[in-house]
Amino acid sequence: MKKNSYDFELERIKTEIKERGARRVGLQLPEGLKTVAIDIAGEISKDTGAEVIISGNSCFGACDIDEKLEKVVDLLFHFGHTDTFYFKKRKPVVFIELRSGVDVKPVVEKAVVKIEGEAVGLTATVQHVHALKEAKLLLARYGKKALIGKSRLKYDGQVLGCDFSSALVPCDEILFIGSGGFHPAGLALYTGKRVIAADPFTLQISIYEPEELRKKRYIAIARALDAKSIGIIIGMKSGQFNLNRAVSLRVKAIEKGLNAYLIAMDEIIADKLLGFGVDAFVNTACPRLAEDFVHFEKPVISAKEFEVVLGERRWEDIF
Repeated sequence: MKKNSYDFELERIKTEIKERGARRVGLQLPEGLKTVAIDIAGEISKDTGAEVIISGNSCFGACDIDEKLEKVVDLLFHFGHTDTFYFKKRKPVVFIELRSGVDVKPVVEKAVVKIEGEAVGLTATVQHVHALKEAKLLLARYGKKALIGKSRLKYDGQVLGCDFSSALVPCDEILFIGSGGFHPAGLALYTGKRVIAADPFTLQISIYEPEELRKKRYIAIARALDAKSIGIIIGMKSGQFNLNRAVSLRVKAIEKGLNAYLIAMDEIIADKLLGFGVDAFVNTACPRLAEDFVHFEKPVISAKEFEVVLGERRWEDIF
């Protein structure tokens, strides 16, 4: 099955089910692809006889496995992410990377005119990472030196919302190939470099300036400086669970004369924070979540940003 130019690897999935003798399997897909979940479930059930349960929960990354569903199925197929970090050793979880077959050359050619420097770091999500070498050759024809950085992740040039190690190359700016603003915003924020985002599906080109993004984070930190009480959020998803970090920050906050409370949550969204009577929140789960709440009534900052509030880290050292 190929929809939206993604390879769902259904033959591989069926083979895995048959070879492992799985009788009940789970499917976990990103929000934008839940529209094809019924079709996928129907085909798998028809060809393997397995009972299929579709997850209706979030699917934001490899750190966001539906663990409750995982416990009641023989195999859980997680779509759209790679088997990185904690989940490499979880045998019941099979990662389907959703590689895209869309041609990246048209959008790269369109992005070239936006590249101001001679050297550019080349990055992508896992859906397009296999096309980076092709993009590099194309950029060379336009006189641009493209660098694909080594990564702590599965593939060179790959980026996650929480890992931009592949972008740490000697370059003037960064070209990101993929959809959405989450990854390019993170690249600009954490590398301090201008990012050209090129979407192969829409052929849209977007520019992300680091100073504009960093200014929002500085404002959030400045707001938290006036807080007398702090809610320290513990992400209860195992890929985001960091109890020791949360407890350590609470101890430090109390030593600084602040009232600090630990709050455990599965889904960290604005509405769920509304009822807590504290002045600010510190997020110890996914470090990027704090960026989603820049317009929220109370400031939400990351653990590193909270260290600035505590006087243990300089503003300049955050990114």
